[in-house]
Amino acid sequence: MSLNLEIFGEYDLKKVEDKLREIKYVKVPAFAKFKPDLKEIKEVAKRYDHYRNIIIIGNGGSITSFWTFYKALAEYKSKKNLYLVSTMDPDFLSSIKERCTSVDTLVIPISKSGNTVGVLEAIFAFEGYSMFPITSEDSGALREIARKRNLEYLTIPQEIGGRFSARTACGYFPAALFDIDIEEIDQGLEEVYEVCKPDNDLSINIALRLATFLYLKDLAGYSEIFHPVYSPQLEGFINLIVQLIHESSGKEGKGQTIYGSLGPESQHHTNQRFFGGKKNVVGFFLNVALNKEQDLKTVVPLDLKDISLGDNKSLAILNNIPLAKALEFEFKGTLEEAKQKKIPTAVLTLDKVEAKRVGEYLGFIQYLAVYASLLRAVNPYDQPQVENSKKISYQLRLEY
Repeated sequence: MSLNLEIFGEYDLKKVEDKLREIKYVKVPAFAKFKPDLKEIKEVAKRYDHYRNIIIIGNGGSITSFWTFYKALAEYKSKKNLYLVSTMDPDFLSSIKERCTSVDTLVIPISKSGNTVGVLEAIFAFEGYSMFPITSEDSGALREIARKRNLEYLTIPQEIGGRFSARTACGYFPAALFDIDIEEIDQGLEEVYEVCKPDNDLSINIALRLATFLYLKDLAGYSEIFHPVYSPQLEGFINLIVQLIHESSGKEGKGQTIYGSLGPESQHHTNQRFFGGKKNVVGFFLNVALNKEQDLKTVVPLDLKDISLGDNKSLAILNNIPLAKALEFEFKGTLEEAKQKKIPTAVLTLDKVEAKRVGEYLGFIQYLAVYASLLRAVNPYDQPQVENSKKISYQLRLEY
């Protein structure tokens, strides 16, 4: 496993000895025990490979895991067009239909329950388009639609919640359509699941180590987590980690708030809050050690080198600095200031961005969310407040 975790700031493990002892006897989560049929997923995907436009309809975990795969491994490589639909906004749906004809477009509606009203409403907007549903085998309107229309479909295991469903058809089927190496992703997941399983010691289990650090800082008044991500390819993970942390551990008046942004852009807005606002924010930085274009350097044109940068310096000082180093300097600048101000901070570093590493990081944050919940004695796998708001919006439809 390539993930490297560094923690800057003291924390007293004696305060959580009993909790850590209890966690050792927790069962391995269903998402970590599940074995996907990669061969079947790839074979089915081949039959739909000719579609140029892929529209994925879903909410939350149904789409966030695939989005991490796409952003990291396909966004700038694939010749296919991706449209993620997580709303029934009529203007948005109409604009997609204007761009995508029914001839060269595949619509993939995803709903584990099969009864997510917003997903069903969006489906009907694409009547006449080719569809490939992903839903539960047990019941639900989406499954019945598939059967009535004689549509081929894949299923989501009942025991795996949406935000943990990356290894199911939710994540892997659309990934296969975009020629993403799902075998490598799955290998990375398998390896990190072994490292982060509940009975492993804190010295090995880095997900539990980070969760413990963040939990202890929460007890000390650090109720928020600032999460800058220093790689555009990994930016897609921000929505997923927000969902994992909030839906898993934000219950019974407990849990931290996490917010993230792409670095170094994050430095131009949230650094002010991180360093100058209330002292209730802990840092969790995501970084990549090696870029593919490691040797690409800044070349300042000769006729511009004497232009002033202020402080008796000119543009010439930027000449010949590798861009990878410039990005590293931006990251280190923020990290060093956090250290100077004694703000507790954790840094997770991937050695590089590739399919296996994407799987490793994904499995890491899944387990991070589980341990964040167990340390707070809340259920990692339900989301009661999310369900209640759905009931209210459904009732409003009934009353219309």
